[in-house]
Amino acid sequence: MSVRENIIVTVLVILAPVGFAYSWYFYLKRMSWTSSGWRGRVTLGSLVLLSFAILLWPITRITMPAGDWSTYAGVREQVHWVDAGERVASRILLASLALSLFGRPRLILPIVVACVGSGLFWIFSDMH
Repeated sequence: MSVRENIIVTVLVILAPVGFAYSWYFYLKRMSWTSSGWRGRVTLGSLVLLSFAILLWPITRITMPAGDWSTYAGVREQVHWVDAGERVASRILLASLALSLFGRPRLILPIVVACVGSGLFWIFSDMH
């Protein structure tokens, strides 16, 4: 990757928690509950999916099988476990991103940034 691409990826990964926190804050504190309608429910669904994908990262790391990288004993199972978790999380993040496009207009950009940044974090934290 070029330096420019590295910078873009780094910025998106750093902005992901900001977009995630802002989206939940705005949804819980600032959104009018009387006029939420279907867009509010779609936004909530997108945020729940995004939260699940984010929580899946430490769960995958805690529950992965042990692998000894010096002798390569168990490494195959460990890599398979992490790759399977990445596939599941990527699909959840894609669903969250797609849902967010139909949600509250003010929260589309922060949720999209959180989804893309979280997905990039998943991908680049799994590289060996």
